[in-house]
Amino acid sequence: MTFDPRGSLSLTDSGVDELASQFLHSAYADDTYADWPLDQRLDGFLRHRGLVRLLEDGDAYDLILNRVMAYIGALYRGD
Repeated sequence: MTFDPRGSLSLTDSGVDELASQFLHSAYADDTYADWPLDQRLDGFLRHRGLVRLLEDGDAYDLILNRVMAYIGALYRGD
């Protein structure tokens, strides 16, 4: 993730990977929040990290959520 000169958040592909990985290694991905839907857990994770801009940017949020789901699928398949 980087900020452009106007202060907007720019999310790179590697930044999406990094956030998805951090999410999957956080308390939001374990049994502590098992009763929460995945999108609520991701919301909490991003808010906790001060990344509210990513919640407000639907495209960025969708990229992160889809990457998290892809990683979860890969874990279940044993990839």
